[in-house]
Amino acid sequence: MSTTVQPLVVGYDGSPPSEKALERGFAEAKERGTSLVIVVVAGIQYGSIDPLDPMSGVAAIPPIPAEGPVEIQPILDLAREKLAAAGVDGRVEWSLGDPPTEIVRVAREANAKTIVVGNHHHSALGRFFGTDTAAELERHAEFEVVVAS
Repeated sequence: MSTTVQPLVVGYDGSPPSEKALERGFAEAKERGTSLVIVVVAGIQYGSIDPLDPMSGVAAIPPIPAEGPVEIQPILDLAREKLAAAGVDGRVEWSLGDPPTEIVRVAREANAKTIVVGNHHHSALGRFFGTDTAAELERHAEFEVVVAS
């Protein structure tokens, strides 16, 4: 009977805490002999949508290229460079939305067992609403959550 080693998922936004998470993810992947899925989440710009006119946001949102929103391209490129340099098997993905929700979605799709994030891993949207991605994941995820500090 063969067993499949489940990949690790790392939430990454280029911040110092997410850099620590990425390094921890590399170390964990090497130790466990598994691959890594690095996920970069671009937030939704809520300020451009008029709540009284739901269609107002449709025209205000520019088309998003398949390789991801322009504002996260440098983060995606850096994550790809770091992954290649680390010598760990894996891939970099991007998503649009709420970071904890999207990290969990990617982890489910990858059949991951563990999510690695940085301590106080806030997105700009999370800071605005006072949420902490690591805390949200620990409260709601059905995964092992490793918080790198």
